[in-house]
Amino acid sequence: MKSLIYALIFTFLFVVFGLHINSEIQEFTDIYTSRAESITTYIKKDDWENTRIELEKYHEDFHQEKERWYKILHHEYFDNICLYLDILDNSVFCNDKSMSLEQLVHIRKTLNNILESEKCDLNHIF
Repeated sequence: MKSLIYALIFTFLFVVFGLHINSEIQEFTDIYTSRAESITTYIKKDDWENTRIELEKYHEDFHQEKERWYKILHHEYFDNICLYLDILDNSVFCNDKSMSLEQLVHIRKTLNNILESEKCDLNHIF
C-alpha cells in the first residue's frame, strides 16, 4: 500500500512539474521571439543604432536566462542561439542587412524548436 501511495505521489509531482516547466518554456520563448521581432523591425528600417542597443540587451538577458534552462533542457539549442547571436552581432556591426535577418530567422526557429521539443501533448507522448 505504501508503494502505491509513493508511486501516485511521484506521478502527480512529475506531471505537475512537467506542466509548470511547459508554461515557463512557453513564456521564455515568447519573450525572446517577440524581442527578436523588434530587432528585425529595426534592421528593416536600417536603424542600426537602435538595433545595436536592443541586440546588446537581448544578448545580455539571454545569457543570464539561459543558465536557468541550460541544465534542464537540451543544451544544443542554446549553443546554437549563442552562435547565431555572435554572427548577428558581427552582421549588425558591418550593417549587413541580409545576414542579420537570416540570423534572426535562425534564432526564432531555434526558439520554436525548444518549445516544440518540450511540449506536453499527445503528439510527443506517442
